[in-house]
Amino acid sequence: MLTEHNALHSLRPFWASYQSMLKGMQAGGRFSASPQESYAAKQFEKLYELEHDLSNLKRATGFIRDLAPDSAEGYDIYRYHDEHFSMRFAGIVDKAHRLAGASLLLKADKCEGSGGNAFVIRAAKDHYPEVAAHLERLTALEGNHKKLRKAAVAPEASMQVADIALEAAYLDELNSKIAAALAALLLTLKPVYELI
Repeated sequence: MLTEHNALHSLRPFWASYQSMLKGMQAGGRFSASPQESYAAKQFEKLYELEHDLSNLKRATGFIRDLAPDSAEGYDIYRYHDEHFSMRFAGIVDKAHRLAGASLLLKADKCEGSGGNAFVIRAAKDHYPEVAAHLERLTALEGNHKKLRKAAVAPEASMQVADIALEAAYLDELNSKIAAALAALLLTLKPVYELI
């Protein structure tokens, strides 16, 4: 799990303190987070979103694996889950860029929306080239997936058991690559987190 990555070791005390303040506030206490606690909270919030999306990728893969190829609407169901996977993957790429932007204290409005991913990469290249390289690799992985999907999708295709098994194996492998890319990104952000 991303939130348990050892790159976050220096942020965990601030995150725990932030959570404690939230609980105290529910009991009528005051909330006044330090900049470090707010920073840690923002990183963990983004990481929990990424973990949620990763679990949805696995769920979509599981639905494809369990698909009955002889059902009348089997191909439509496959296309639905395949499209869901692709949309979640695109979301993960965007959220990884936003995580990097927030980690490097870049302006949030520049990191989000149209051109945000390119902004983060440009900003990171000068002082954190490894961060930029990991984001570019993740973007390329998603681009390759899109190309494969376009080539593989044919409206009249009939799914066979072997096709579904191969597709599920491909998506399992892709899930592993995405998780590894995110873990590698966190590792390059570790020195940044240690400055907080």
